[in-house]
Amino acid sequence: MSKREEEEKATGFVIAEKFFGLITLIIGILTFYYTYSSLNSIADVGPKVALFVQVFMYAVSIGLIGLGIFLMLTRAS
Repeated sequence: MSKREEEEKATGFVIAEKFFGLITLIIGILTFYYTYSSLNSIADVGPKVALFVQVFMYAVSIGLIGLGIFLMLTRAS
């Protein structure tokens, strides 16, 4: 494989990594917002269940936000 083909392949990986990082970041932000705005309606299932769902969804959304930021800041090698 020539050096130019390797550079084009690396460029494609960088673009794909940044794109999926951006998509993951957007999904994480939307999940965080949805969790923040709609958990008042889940309180009727019980306080323990509502607290578990709230903590779990916040953890998932923060994890997705962190993964998205990580993918956008790292370099593909």
